[in-house]
Parts: sequence; structure tokens; C-alpha cells
Amino acid sequence: IAVVFAIIAVLQGSSFRIPRAAWGSFAGQAFATLVISVSYLASVQFIPVGLAAIIFFTFPVIIVLVSPLVEGHLPSFWRIMVVIAAFMGLVIAMGTGFGGLDFRGVGLAALSSAGGVLQFFTGRAISTHLTPAVFGSIVHAVIWPATLAVALYAGDGTLQLVSGSDGTIAGLYFLVGVAVVYVAAYMLQMLSLRFAPASIVAPFYNIEPILTALCAALLFGEVLSPGQYAGGGIVVVALVASSLLGSREART
Repeated sequence: IAVVFAIIAVLQGSSFRIPRAAWGSFAGQAFATLVISVSYLASVQFIPVGLAAIIFFTFPVIIVLVSPLVEGHLPSFWRIMVVIAAFMGLVIAMGTGFGGLDFRGVGLAALSSAGGVLQFFTGRAISTHLTPAVFGSIVHAVIWPATLAVALYAGDGTLQLVSGSDGTIAGLYFLVGVAVVYVAAYMLQMLSLRFAPASIVAPFYNIEPILTALCAALLFGEVLSPGQYAGGGIVVVALVASSLLGSREART
């Protein structure tokens, strides 16, 4: 991922020098990306995916609530209501059937949510100094040793890409596909933060788990419940309302 971003940056003719004024936001971006990469995925080892997703996706609500302190503007009453509605729709869509609550998983998911908040605000700040390709490349190069250390600690001390079992090559193809999608998603996320505050961009991330559920239904035949469809509909309506509010605020 770091290499791909570096190639994009070179093709754009960008400099890899980090200005002194950007060091703080760069450090925050690297730390936040590492926290999300590790803690969100680790949380599902202890708690259900649905609960982890609900805890993680509290970050758009937190961003809207703390944005006056960071961005120097007060979100409107209706924008706060829209964000809360989107989160409640997410809760309804993901369901509440959580057995065996493990606070290790809850803590890791909450930590990843805090990382999401930090990643958005620092991404907005650093994008005024560097292009997403440049700081995306350096960020992922910096966190690679720590990510490798976690992988070694969580595993058996060895690294294996191909184990010789059936289906491994197909799994490797999917791994490459995930990497490609991640590069595009990270790039688009940081580009969006160059043109809009985090408090406007973040609520749209509530649609991510809804799309995940729909893809699971289409690709793997996982049937959605009426509650999931209802919750997804609430999220979509809330996001449309957020977009309309953003357009009205831009005109005024």
C-alpha cells in the first residue's frame, strides 16, 4: 500500500518532504491509522462483528459533537439530529443479539472509534500541506513495523503467505483485491477532507456497514431481516438529509 501511494505521488510530481507545520498532524494520522488497523480487527476476536461495528461507527457522532472545538464552528441542531438518526438506523440494522459481552473487545472497538475521530481531523489538517498520496505513503510505511510486530505477536511467530492448502491462491487474490480497494478508499477519504470539514464528511461513513450487509446478501446469500432493511433505509434517508443540509449551509 505504501509503495502504491508512493508511485502515485511520484507520477504526480509531489515532494515527500513533510513541512514542520505538518509534523503534529502527520504523527496523529499515523497513530490513528495504526490504532484503527489493529484494534478494530482485533475487537471481533472477543465480541460479535455487529457490536464492534456499532461501537466503531460512533465516531461520526463524536466528530459532529466535538467539531466546534476543532474546526471552530458550531454544527446546527438539525445536523446533530441527522447524525444521531443515522447512528440509530445503524443500530437497528445491525441488530442487538449480542451474547457473551467481553470488555476486551468493547475496549478495542471503542479505541478504534477514537482512532477514527483522530484520523478524520488530522487528515483534514495534513491535507493542507501534503497530497493524500504523499502522506498516505509515508504513514503506511511508518506503521508497517508496528503492524508486523502485532501480527507476529498475535500469530505463532511465523509469517506465511502460502501454506500449501487448497484455496490459498484464491485467498491471495482476494488479499490483493482488498489492498487495491483500501488504497482507493483511503485516497478518496483524504481527498474528501481537503474539500469539506470532517463534521460534514464523517456522517456518510454510516452507510458503510449497510453496504456491507447488502453485499453479503448478494454475494453470499445472507438474507436480511426486515429490521435490517428498515435500519438501512433510515441511514440512507439521514445521509440524503445531511447532503441537503450541507448544500444549504454552503449557499448561506
